[in-house]
Amino acid sequence: MKLEIKKALSEYGLSDEETSVYLAVLSLGSATVREIAQATKIKRTTIYLIADKLVARGIMGEFKAKYGKHYIVSSPRQLINRLDTIKSSIEEILPQLRAIEKKEDSEPEVKFFKGKEGYIAILEDSLKGSPHEILYLGSQEDFTPLISEKYVTTKYIPARLKQHIKFRQLVFPDAISKKQAASDVAELRQTKFLPNNYAFSSNMTIYKDTVAYFSSKRELVSVMINSKDIAEMERQKFNILWDSIR
Repeated sequence: MKLEIKKALSEYGLSDEETSVYLAVLSLGSATVREIAQATKIKRTTIYLIADKLVARGIMGEFKAKYGKHYIVSSPRQLINRLDTIKSSIEEILPQLRAIEKKEDSEPEVKFFKGKEGYIAILEDSLKGSPHEILYLGSQEDFTPLISEKYVTTKYIPARLKQHIKFRQLVFPDAISKKQAASDVAELRQTKFLPNNYAFSSNMTIYKDTVAYFSSKRELVSVMINSKDIAEMERQKFNILWDSIR
């Protein structure tokens, strides 16, 4: 069995034995429990349980023939169709799930991330919800290369503009920040530059009731705090600094 097939079916939700049974029936066209057992070397009693489970999930079918019950697998395309059905079902109840999530979010929450994937996860989170404003404090020269300038220009900014989310940043006057500032109006952004006589490699962003801190490229650690009180305090501090820079 090719490893990529086994891995893909495992990610689909099939166990090793379920995968073996599924592939055996797929290759045989239709098969009895005895034939599946011969092909997979799995005990018949176990195959009965696995086959019934796969039939219940709609992955396999069954029919009675002259020599007993046969199992059959339709086109592998049916696996994708089943995922589409599940996706549609989840989308229908998504508003209810979000309502539950909102109740749980009333309590302050802290999340820690390691690696640039955490940075991107926070950026993606900042784009959720109705139009709002994102505040950013730090160095674009240190931050942008970590997540790649391509991601920022081809994914993050277009997604932000599509949702009409404004962006204000207090940044050091490096090459990347100056390049961004040149297109501020078109990209719903305002930029002010921090004095050159200060320097720090960590960064911070504030949006809605969330504050996120990004450490240096040496540590690659980020912390996301969901707290209305903390977000409001950091937002006020940002605005004080913003108003002090001309």
